[in-house]
Amino acid sequence: MPPRKHARRQKCKQTGRRVLIVLTLVLVLALVAGGIALLVKMISGHVGVGESGATTTTGPRDPAVIATATLGSSGDILVHNPVRVSGYDSATKTFDYSDSFAFLQPYVSKLDYAVVNAEFSVSANGSYSSLPFRVPAAIVKALRDCGYDMGLTANNHIADGGTAGIKKTMETLAEYGMDYTGSRQNTEDDRYSIKDVNGIKIGIVNYTYGSYWHTNGFSTSNLPAFYEDAGALIAEMRNAGAELIYLYIHWGQEYSLAPNASQQEIAQKMCDLGVDVIIGGHPHKIQPVELIHSTTGDHQTICLYSSGNLLSGQQIECMAGGTQSNSPYCYQDSWHFAGCDYPDVADRTKDTHRLEHGTNCNDNGHTEDGVVFHVTATKYEDGTVMISSVDVLPVWCMGREFVRAGYPTNSSFKEYILIPLDKSVNWASAYGLTEVEATEAGYSYDRTMQLLGEGIAEINAACQTTINAYVDAFKQAQLTATTATTTAQ
Repeated sequence: MPPRKHARRQKCKQTGRRVLIVLTLVLVLALVAGGIALLVKMISGHVGVGESGATTTTGPRDPAVIATATLGSSGDILVHNPVRVSGYDSATKTFDYSDSFAFLQPYVSKLDYAVVNAEFSVSANGSYSSLPFRVPAAIVKALRDCGYDMGLTANNHIADGGTAGIKKTMETLAEYGMDYTGSRQNTEDDRYSIKDVNGIKIGIVNYTYGSYWHTNGFSTSNLPAFYEDAGALIAEMRNAGAELIYLYIHWGQEYSLAPNASQQEIAQKMCDLGVDVIIGGHPHKIQPVELIHSTTGDHQTICLYSSGNLLSGQQIECMAGGTQSNSPYCYQDSWHFAGCDYPDVADRTKDTHRLEHGTNCNDNGHTEDGVVFHVTATKYEDGTVMISSVDVLPVWCMGREFVRAGYPTNSSFKEYILIPLDKSVNWASAYGLTEVEATEAGYSYDRTMQLLGEGIAEINAACQTTINAYVDAFKQAQLTATTATTTAQ
């Protein structure tokens, strides 16, 4: 081949290679750019990958959660004489109840908001007593230090110190940085409280049976008047922005393990009026929790009929089982009791019939049992607020070092310690319990869960069903909107 032709052919080959290289680079860059774009879309959730590897558009998304709030509730604080004396330092002549709450504090303080029934009257003049309950201000400090944010003042012992005691109780709660509701200083003050808990506005109202100075009360003999009054307050709270309504109510029969007909009627009416959570007090024993449905079927209410005692002097050794009087029943009188078929004993470990004591027996241990009852609410991006779960921490009020000579006619204990019955913790080692005390703690846990366990499971299942229905509706709304947009185009 002539040199000139060979040179032209070589030049053409080189040019072809350059063009091929350029085209290849362009193709590679295009593929890389497309892959990056695809990856971005996949990360942002707009595009998915099907089983065949083909890209597909994803379905509607779940609603975003923008806030959650867990509110905990505990029952009655009853400062019986031995409880009061247990916190007294004779050297300094001061009271300190921090030891009673020390083990419970980590659990209460981590809640978003915590409420307790302040069933006492803070003494306005330094004179103390039990039945009537006129107590030192130190008990309020201990509640605050434990992590409780609000004290409920609508109960049948708020006036044990007279009007001065009602005022002093509210002043003391405020002094220690605690909210209160149920009573008010002035007629123009709100009769309820609305708390913003993590961005969820919770309306709280507190009532008691009976009538006391500037305290929300009702009469079981005139329930229509109560329903009208409560309905007006519920409407006020809704208008003021409350997204959930809690009713704390002092009601029922003392020492009963089941709600009576009056409690059930009131609970149903409160559900119909739009209350979301009902927490009861006064029976001094825990009563069951259940989900109540409105008569129209468009609302449901969680109702814990009684949260029981939290701190009290009502240990087994101090409770009479009925008409028998073998045990030193420290603070109780026979009119409290309906009767028990088994003799009372002063030493619980020697009670051969403890498992047979019925619901009418007061030395069956239920007065030692308390709770921190948790209700968790969730708020979604569209403003919907729903209760997502409930839970309970059983609490045992342990009396330690039984003594018979605390008072001329009473038996008592030197210490009253609240034991949080968290199953993830070894109670004996964590709280320094003896073998007998650990056994008693187990009895307390079982008693509480027998009353509440089934109801909690049913409520949580119902909450999940409601949430699922809401999420499905939220997604369907997205599909409907997408279809409408596509049709319009």
